[in-house]
Amino acid sequence: MSSNQKSSPAAAHKAANDNKANQCNPKHPEFGGHQQGYTGKGTKEDLVNHAKQLNPNNSLHRPPGNK
Repeated sequence: MSSNQKSSPAAAHKAANDNKANQCNPKHPEFGGHQQGYTGKGTKEDLVNHAKQLNPNNSLHRPPGNK
């Protein structure tokens, strides 16, 4: 490890966030693209499931960005 690299958990978290930002920036070479908004099936069952995943009080809750 070089002297300018950090090994703390905070540095690792910052590096992960920077990488995510780079991948979402269309002007960055690491841009991977992402879809805007919800792109599910649109059926009632699908929309209800999506709403439950966004509700932090529900057991199906998944924070945005987690798969």
